[in-house]
Amino acid sequence: MATISEKCTGQLFRVSNAFDYAGTSGLFLESVREMFEFQCAHSPIFKGICQQYGFSVNDIQDEDSILRIPAIFVTAFKERKLLSLPESEIVKTFTSSGTTGSKSQINWDATSMQRQEFMRRSIVESYGLAAYDQLVNNLVFSYSPEVSGSRGAAHAHSSYAQFAKENETFYAIGRDKYGEPEFKLDEGIKALERFAASGLPLRITGFPAFGYMTLNELDNRGIHFKFPADSVLFSGGGWKNYTGKTIAYDEYVGLVNRVLGIPADRIRDVYGMVEHGVPYVTCEHGHFHVPVYSRVCAVSPHTMEILPNGETGLLKLITPYIRSTPALSILSTDLGCVEENCPCGRPGKYIVLKGRGGVKKYAGCGISAAQLLNRG
Repeated sequence: MATISEKCTGQLFRVSNAFDYAGTSGLFLESVREMFEFQCAHSPIFKGICQQYGFSVNDIQDEDSILRIPAIFVTAFKERKLLSLPESEIVKTFTSSGTTGSKSQINWDATSMQRQEFMRRSIVESYGLAAYDQLVNNLVFSYSPEVSGSRGAAHAHSSYAQFAKENETFYAIGRDKYGEPEFKLDEGIKALERFAASGLPLRITGFPAFGYMTLNELDNRGIHFKFPADSVLFSGGGWKNYTGKTIAYDEYVGLVNRVLGIPADRIRDVYGMVEHGVPYVTCEHGHFHVPVYSRVCAVSPHTMEILPNGETGLLKLITPYIRSTPALSILSTDLGCVEENCPCGRPGKYIVLKGRGGVKKYAGCGISAAQLLNRG
């Protein structure tokens, strides 16, 4: 099998400014071409899909043509273990967070994993949210390492606690006496009281569902804190409370601000999926910006045609970071549109989420959160 160059792809995932579109558009195009050829050479499934659509590497000539790369529907990763490399080269496997039904999984070789970690770090740093010399306390509304297993969300949530110097870290989901995951509400409240007394900035990450329940309980008790203004919260996945009702993002922001004193512009939401791997983090205006490491468009669920900015369809996501599985182009079940010219001034487009598509929703983060909060 011929060796496929990954020179441009390697260069792309050394670009530290996650929003430098002017300096990277050509590099991204060449990276996509490289990964397209790599996947055609290593994945019979991807090659077959592209042949079915009559699409070749010669069709990738500009930004518009990148969006036309045939996509693998995200649910395929629930049905099949899709690999582009031998099992012996896979170093890490993560699954979606559902507790019922089949789970999607992503399999990383060492290079893909390093590129994914680089993306997350560069995005956080480009937003000015990293403070490596700052001593902080971390509250992680997610699974502790002892119960996280292969859950992709647990890995992602833990990684957001690595952008400052750790004083103490508390995980809200630990192990019960039977060895099963258990949400530690009272222990979490005690941790917050301890953290407030320390005077150090607070960093929170994890499922909003667990954060909502904890902060709502504090609010009902009339217990409010005033953490330093340089505290920060990253949230992602699990936008349902213990009754299964969707939590409004603005309501959650208001609750965080009221109970913890963290300013709204330091509360950031993260959108992503285990099958795609690129984290989309909101800016100060609450917009999920698309970094230079990926491209996103909305497509008509009826015709698969690419829709103009502002029109709602299924989100199609493209990134050349991953080589171990044919996830160059993914068609999600999420409904949304893309917009540009954000008031924050960052170049490129951003995602506006509109909800889930399809007949039934994933048994994913939100459902598992509701189930765990209801346990007992």
